[in-house]
Amino acid sequence: MIFELLHAPFPDGYGEAILSLQACKDHLRADGDDEDDLIGALRDASIDFVERYCSVKMGPTEGIEWTAQGFPAQARWPLSLSVAPVTAITSVDWLDRSGTAVDGAVDDFRITPSGDVLPKLGSRWPANVGGDVRFQFSAGYAEGAAPPSLISAVRLFLGHLYKNREAVTDRGTEGEVPFGVRQLCAPFRRVLI
Repeated sequence: MIFELLHAPFPDGYGEAILSLQACKDHLRADGDDEDDLIGALRDASIDFVERYCSVKMGPTEGIEWTAQGFPAQARWPLSLSVAPVTAITSVDWLDRSGTAVDGAVDDFRITPSGDVLPKLGSRWPANVGGDVRFQFSAGYAEGAAPPSLISAVRLFLGHLYKNREAVTDRGTEGEVPFGVRQLCAPFRRVLI
């Protein structure tokens, strides 16, 4: 099955809610306000990197859209919406085989503890689906509840970006993603076999 997770832009204040500008400046030991815009942009880039690397949302995010060509063939096969933790499905729709738009009932689906979507207990995936399945949903940890290791990964990557502001350096391997960032993120990466 081919699917696409459409990018959900940061809501206003999202980065600040995850890691305040002052916390970033303290971590970087940056005095004054001269680089506030730069530090804020690097913080947001660090959050975006960690979220994409781990397929998580560190704070509450609404309006995420996931699209696919259809539903799984078997009722027991889950749909992964490709980002966790999923907190609510807000809408689902698809085209039937005649090309008519169908608005699905959100209550016909359930979210598993791992954040996948399945049909509600005792039912199957919708029939007569011709394609263009779309889920809109909310995801993310509650405000202030992002795991400490992910916050640490953001801080570590922020320090890396702040120190290495050029795409290429002449100082060896400093341009690579720090090993510690990957290690802090590893438990949150979903392993597919």
